[in-house]
Amino acid sequence: MIEAALLCLALNVFHEARGEPIDGQFAVAQVTLNRAGRNPEQVCDVVRAKNQFSWTLRPTGVKDQVAWRDAQAVARLSLAMPDFTGGADHYHALSVYPDWAPKMTVTGQFGNHVFYRKKK
Repeated sequence: MIEAALLCLALNVFHEARGEPIDGQFAVAQVTLNRAGRNPEQVCDVVRAKNQFSWTLRPTGVKDQVAWRDAQAVARLSLAMPDFTGGADHYHALSVYPDWAPKMTVTGQFGNHVFYRKKK
């Protein structure tokens, strides 16, 4: 089960955050884990959930082998590290402002994304 979680988490980091600074890649992994309740057995379900991560709408192959190796390392380390995003379970690129953002609490900016959690 850990192997599947690593693969799904690495794919999500690769497609959502490759090219981002390393803190942005780790933050995307943390959001994925937060949505999964920090349970590796739920990671693939979270990644595959309908309309949650844009890349899953049009999946592509992994062509950049360096970025893929980096994403795998980020995934592996993320499973063992505590959350540093303030409980973020959403994010968006700096270039957009989705309609759900005003309903959320900003927890930080990592790389080229703004991170949020549900308001309490």
